[in-house]
Amino acid sequence: MAITGVQVGGSGAFTATPNGALQAGSVPAWSSDDSNVSIAPAGDGLSATVNLSSAETGSAFNLTVSGVNSAGATISTTVSVPVLPAPPPPATGFDIEQSS
Repeated sequence: MAITGVQVGGSGAFTATPNGALQAGSVPAWSSDDSNVSIAPAGDGLSATVNLSSAETGSAFNLTVSGVNSAGATISTTVSVPVLPAPPPPATGFDIEQSS
C-alpha cells in the first residue's frame, strides 16, 4: 500500500515487511525526525501507529524503521510521509440571516 499521509492531529497505521531474514530476537525500531510525531510500535516492531500533533506546521515528516539483519548488519529504511490538513470542524448549528 502506498504512503498517503497523516492528518494534522490524527494518526496512521504503518507496517514494515523485511525483504529477507532478520536476526533472531531483533525487534525493529521506529523513529521520526519530527518532534510533533509520536510512535506506538507493536510488540514485534513490524507495525506502528504514528500520531501527529495538532501543532504540526510542516508539509511532511520522515519515518524510519531500523533493525538488524540475519548477517548482523544494521539496516534501515526511511519514507517521507505527507502531512494532510485537518478536516473542517463539524457543524454545531446554523447561522440565520435575513436575505430580503
